[in-house]
This record gives sequence, structure tokens and C-alpha cells, in this order.
Amino acid sequence: MTVNELSKQSGIHPETIRYYEKTGVLPAPKRQANGYRCYDEAALILLRFIKTCRSLGFSVEEIKQLNHIKNHPHQHGIADQMIVRQLVTVEEKIARLNEIRHFLQDLVMEEAHSEADCKALLL
Repeated sequence: MTVNELSKQSGIHPETIRYYEKTGVLPAPKRQANGYRCYDEAALILLRFIKTCRSLGFSVEEIKQLNHIKNHPHQHGIADQMIVRQLVTVEEKIARLNEIRHFLQDLVMEEAHSEADCKALLL
């Protein structure tokens, strides 16, 4: 399949696919006689894996490591450590977002009030 077909099936923009190739997270595809990239089902499966990892907040470098581990299951302990670190990061982000939500909730005054009483203007 071409890069555009791969893009449609994976939901990943063609430029992003090329970026993944350039960074080595996606292997370079075979080329057709006309120079067009030619992707196979394995590339689509890998892109779906990459997309899932990105949605979970993993960096491209971490995804390279996870993909390597996926192909070498005896190293699963490293993957577990990476996932635990990512979970800690997500929990920290959630805590920060909760602080922001509470701060904003404190600023909101639903009843009618004057400009002088508006907490938002104190920021």
C-alpha cells in the first residue's frame, strides 16, 4: 500500500509516517519501480502500536524501546519499568490538573457580582 493508503488505514498523517521512518521508529519501506514507498500489513500493525503508545504519552524514543522489547519478550521487565514510570507521570499530571480545576472553581462566582468583586480580575 502507498503512504496515503497507510495513512487512511492507520489514521496517522502521511508526514507523521515519514517522520517515524526518519527517526527509525518505523522501518524504511520497500520502494516501487516509480520510487513510491510500498508498505505491508506489518507496517500497519506497527503504526497502530505506535499510535496507541503515543496516545498513552510515550515518546518516540520510548516507543522504539517498547517495540524492541515486544520483539524480544525476555526483556519484559524493562517494559514494566517504563510503564510504571509513565503511570507515575500520568498521576502527577492528573494531580496538577485537579489543582488547576479547584483553583478555577474557586475563582468562579456564579451569583451576580460587581467588577470589584470579580476574583478573575485579581490574576
